[in-house]
Amino acid sequence: MQCFEHRANAAVGLCRACGRGVCPECAIAFPKGLACCSACEADAKELIEMNERAKKLYGIGQYHSNKLASGVIVWLLLSAVMCSTAGYVYVAKGRLDYVTTAMAVVFLIITFIVYRASKKTGIQC
Repeated sequence: MQCFEHRANAAVGLCRACGRGVCPECAIAFPKGLACCSACEADAKELIEMNERAKKLYGIGQYHSNKLASGVIVWLLLSAVMCSTAGYVYVAKGRLDYVTTAMAVVFLIITFIVYRASKKTGIQC
């Protein structure tokens, strides 16, 4: 691959922002890549920052943790509320409320599905 600006020179890498080949003469090096000009350098640094934020948000790479995904926590709380409501109705009225109990069971099933999906994909949000 040849440099985009200097066709006679071999490229040492690709611009992180625009993907053009850059030679040692025109390459602007920074910690996580190369750029072909100052405008591309700013864009490339923004791309790198965006990727790092996404890794933190989704718990990817060095940011991976074993905590529950927020979606699982929300469904778990909703399930707890429905189970509590079904239990309260049973204790207070002495009979089983089928609608509330069915909702609690459905919420528990959804919680399990969301939990399995979050473990399968590895996404922590």
